[in-house]
Amino acid sequence: GGGTLLEWEGQQIGEVFAYGMPLEQMDGAQYTLRRMPYVGLAIAAIVCIILGGSFGTALIPVRAVICISWMLVVTIGASVMVYQLGYLEGLGLQALAPSGERQALFWLSPTITLAILVGLGLDYDVFFMESVVEHFDAGYSSREAVVEALRHTGTIICVAGVIMFLAFGALLASTTPVLNQIGFMLCVGVLLDCFVTTKVTIPCLMALVPDDANFWPLKQSATRELAIGREPSFGLEGIGQPPGFRRSLSWKWKYGVALEHLGHTI
Repeated sequence: GGGTLLEWEGQQIGEVFAYGMPLEQMDGAQYTLRRMPYVGLAIAAIVCIILGGSFGTALIPVRAVICISWMLVVTIGASVMVYQLGYLEGLGLQALAPSGERQALFWLSPTITLAILVGLGLDYDVFFMESVVEHFDAGYSSREAVVEALRHTGTIICVAGVIMFLAFGALLASTTPVLNQIGFMLCVGVLLDCFVTTKVTIPCLMALVPDDANFWPLKQSATRELAIGREPSFGLEGIGQPPGFRRSLSWKWKYGVALEHLGHTI
């Protein structure tokens, strides 16, 4: 931007420009923070596109954005309480105490952890929802599918979260305040996502929605139709096939899928 104008008795006599690393960091911080809302909207759009295309549903991407946003808000709020308001200052730990005269978060801390926590949150979310969809296709209702998915993947997700917590917790041993803040935010975000979002938030949100609406407009697979006692439909009538073609084909498909399902069950 421009410099500071110097005036003497109402007359402009010059202009002063200031340079240096602190000023460059201030300009970089202001520019980055002004762009953060656009980054958040872009991330939400990318998440909706990727998850919507992968699972073929409308509510799963929306629910994922809600869960990730909730996790980020709580994580940043906890970091403000610790490093700006000094809620844990009484513990006497330098890694959990406010730093500097202004006692504020470094502008790099939330900007760096944002992308990392979104990636980790999506990783656990996709892993869990893949199991939910698999059990839903096997004939379970959406609530039963969530319970079975938790039974199969809950322990794995928790163990993975503990491993990431220990890895990120090493940053708290650093003497650099910005690394302490990044490590604290990553630890809180991982624990929230693995032990709260996956265990409580996702099942509760899916329980509030009617059964089939969780997977709308995903078409039910032939395996699920057989599991719930419905004959698979192929929509082949009326396009030039001889009479009885669809019926014979559907029965052949039913026997094949039934045998395959029986094999998986055994």
